[in-house]
Amino acid sequence: MSDQKNVHGTTLTQHTLNAGFHKDGFCRTSPNDKRNLTIAATLTHSFLQCEYGDDDYKGLKAGDKTCISAYDFRQAIKEMGPDTAPKVDLNATHDKALNVIGLDELKKYAGKRR
Repeated sequence: MSDQKNVHGTTLTQHTLNAGFHKDGFCRTSPNDKRNLTIAATLTHSFLQCEYGDDDYKGLKAGDKTCISAYDFRQAIKEMGPDTAPKVDLNATHDKALNVIGLDELKKYAGKRR
């Protein structure tokens, strides 16, 4: 795990339990992860409404921590606006998320928001 880096270039931290592509709580990826489940998110009601019907989010509720697709994150912002985005833990977000969305954009959603 020590070779896994977050968006700051430091060691990736665990976000939660039993989440992510590898189901180990780390939002890390591999070549088989076509969805890029690299963003460590605390889900919001707005994001879940945007993703309604997506089986990957079935059973989750606002406030739950999970690893989400960088593509879903970007698409939610594009389609529904910035208030849709979940809160992001940058220390637990894998650096491969930067292949899809920029660090400056991710920083807008870091930590606590209103």
